Amino acid sequence: MKPPQRQDVLGSARFLEGLERVRLKHDLASGEARSRASSALNEMWSTHGELATGAWRRFGHAFAKRYELKTSAPDMERLRALDTEHSFVTLFSHRSYLDAWILQSALREAKLRPLHLLAGANLDFWPLGPLLRRTGALFIRRDTKDDPVYRYVLRAYMDHLLMTGQNLAWSIEGGRTRTGKLRPPRFGALRYVVDALRTSEGQEAYVLPVSVVYDQLGEVETMAAESLGASKRPEDLGWILRFAASQRDQGGQVRVDIGEPVPLRERIATLDGDPRAKDKTVERIAVAVCHQINRVTPATATALVTVAFLAAERALTRSEVEATLAPILAYLEERQRLPNTLGPLALSAGDAWIDDTLERLVQTGVLTSFEGGREPVYEVAPDKHLVAAFYRNTLIHLLVVRAIGELAMFQVRGQEGGLTDGIIQASMAVRDLLKFEFFFPRRADFVKEFWADVARFDPDWEGHGIERPVIMRDRLERWFESSRPHLSHLVLRPFLDAYHLVASELAAWPEDEAFDEKRFLERCLGVGKQWTLQRRLHSAESVTLELFRGALRLAGHRGLLEGTGAELAARRRAFATQVAAPQEALRRMANEAAAQ
Repeated sequence: MKPPQRQDVLGSARFLEGLERVRLKHDLASGEARSRASSALNEMWSTHGELATGAWRRFGHAFAKRYELKTSAPDMERLRALDTEHSFVTLFSHRSYLDAWILQSALREAKLRPLHLLAGANLDFWPLGPLLRRTGALFIRRDTKDDPVYRYVLRAYMDHLLMTGQNLAWSIEGGRTRTGKLRPPRFGALRYVVDALRTSEGQEAYVLPVSVVYDQLGEVETMAAESLGASKRPEDLGWILRFAASQRDQGGQVRVDIGEPVPLRERIATLDGDPRAKDKTVERIAVAVCHQINRVTPATATALVTVAFLAAERALTRSEVEATLAPILAYLEERQRLPNTLGPLALSAGDAWIDDTLERLVQTGVLTSFEGGREPVYEVAPDKHLVAAFYRNTLIHLLVVRAIGELAMFQVRGQEGGLTDGIIQASMAVRDLLKFEFFFPRRADFVKEFWADVARFDPDWEGHGIERPVIMRDRLERWFESSRPHLSHLVLRPFLDAYHLVASELAAWPEDEAFDEKRFLERCLGVGKQWTLQRRLHSAESVTLELFRGALRLAGHRGLLEGTGAELAARRRAFATQVAAPQEALRRMANEAAAQ
């Protein structure tokens, strides 16, 4: 396919007609509109030069050479067949600055055509910017709301790339996750692509949901500091040197897993014709992509080991790590969510992955070890709980539905009569509290997934296959006991503790004072530190801006941030009470687990 030329974009009748509409709408002179359009296109123009591409491979290899790239051969073979005739819109999870280089390496090994990669203008500095621009990087500004010509040119350029059969890629999250789990999707670039395909004819374009996940990352320490309020340092030449130093001791595997390709024109037509979508086509596609990314993201060795330590809250021997992981591995294996490097069960006598992972985590300072006793013991190093939580959170999506189900069972324990409705209501209440943190299935599918989990630890369940079984107290007790060790406290507690803190502080906000987010978040950080010292919070893991902002998104969605007055203050107090109920149940559940 012929690579696009600038004049192919600027001189096309389609482009000029659209630019004229923008010019008239915003009362711009014809010469000014064209000049600004040409300048904007020059700013974002990307190419694929052979020399630059070779230099970029060597440059990236210097940072990522300690990682072993793992991909799925069947996935790549399937993509090669599509790549000959269709454009790809590759939407990937974003945990590292290495993601783009890793993704390009994986696709290059599969002999797929190169990508035009949307990147933030913050990376457009010497010498990185000029190099990346010639390897397919399409630099875009973060804030374009006051420049309609720039927005139009970006839309038109992406349209032209798709119409000429080029491949596009960007992070569906819009930026790196600070917690390790997938962030809410950003819609802007995807909206441009959807609009382009709606208003044009041509070949199908396929969305590729892609998960990129690492055993360990040198950036996590910096991101953990930023989540506690530290300022993000600007990207420049000094940043490159610091980034290189942070990767020196890292290594292990980096996995690239690809979800089911989605025919985008077909999907747009289906959603546009569905009255239930209610003009939410772009949002529906983005959320579906995030579900697909989570679905193909496996449990890494580092994630599993950090689960054990964050659950135990104390030093562990190697054998205790293995014992803690055994039921979790069995659950994940049954759900077929372990990579082939860890399954089946991954705890046979010949497997050394736990020892290797412990050694790497000690080497990078996440764990400390003590060898002066009868056998070595390991624990999370001081001030490294957020780093450990980042790795743990890369697999948390695999456990969250089960964790919510366990918590719901605990909340209705002791009640009499039929408990089916109580379990479902308690589950849905927690699901609704955390809907801005996790990509949950639809309500009906969520309930089905819960019953499927029940069937795993109660194979003799008479109600298996019944949509709404009648659950009495004795059966609930058997379920609750047979599902031990419970996962709820290690999966949900950091989030519910953070939400409880935010809801409490929101309830304490003066009712006659307008809400100030910056001041509120600063106060939450301070109170969080106080509560951690007082042991009112389980751990410092809950005291992060990322979790506080998630709680504020929920509060804003419920209309609790705008306005003043007694009625709003009362609704804020009710919200705090609602959050406190499952948070308190989880605290009691964790205490009971610790006493076992």
